[in-house]
Amino acid sequence: MPHFEMSEGPALSRELWRAGESQQVAAGQEPANRAVMAANRIQELAARAGLGERLGSKDDLRQLCSVSVGTFNEALKIAQARGYVTLRRGPGGGIFAAQQAPLVKLGNQMLAIEDSEHIVADVQRMRNALDPLVLEDALLHSSAADILAMRREVEAMKQAMAVDDIPGFLHGNWRFQACIASISPNVVLRTVFLSLLEVLEQHAVTLPSVPDRKLPDVLQRRFELYEGMADALETRDHDAVMRIMHEHNTGVQPAAKAP
Repeated sequence: MPHFEMSEGPALSRELWRAGESQQVAAGQEPANRAVMAANRIQELAARAGLGERLGSKDDLRQLCSVSVGTFNEALKIAQARGYVTLRRGPGGGIFAAQQAPLVKLGNQMLAIEDSEHIVADVQRMRNALDPLVLEDALLHSSAADILAMRREVEAMKQAMAVDDIPGFLHGNWRFQACIASISPNVVLRTVFLSLLEVLEQHAVTLPSVPDRKLPDVLQRRFELYEGMADALETRDHDAVMRIMHEHNTGVQPAAKAP
């Protein structure tokens, strides 16, 4: 069932890059992040170019970014650190698109995803698809300390319910899921899942409505699912874990197996 951080920002479109600058200039301020914005512009060009393709000379790109020599040199260092470009000196030299390490490329691509009305649904679908893998790892690798962390979040949800703190209850939901995802030794799975979870936490601030069920009942049932998940993981009850996962993600209890 069921947090992640990338230090650099996503590539910006030319319009966003210029808009960010113009807003600061309009306010009578020298843009404090011109180097980062220029680096984003260089990164955008490199991402669209073929591997090893020449993007231009340093002066070409500096003029394109409309920054000073010092600011451009700082921007170039940032773009190189991100793995997007390489610098070649001498005749025929200049700035070239570099081959990114797969994980760096994945991280930057995730960061570059734009918000849209469909983002929550898309992320929810991805999260649900990865749930079985995350839970299998939790069943195999969870410790007593992990279970204790989950139970702390269950208690936090209970306290939030008592005072009708819906946002607090939801944040407890996400922290509980983050506890489970953090157990996985699979760094790719863990990073992607926690990234998806953070998007949900930033965008989803309400519980989905359930026909013919009052909100207190919905909260109580959701609370019971998390409490039951902690119990099932502690006892390594695979069937119970998967059953709870199914109801949590679909809102429907799975049909009982025939005897």
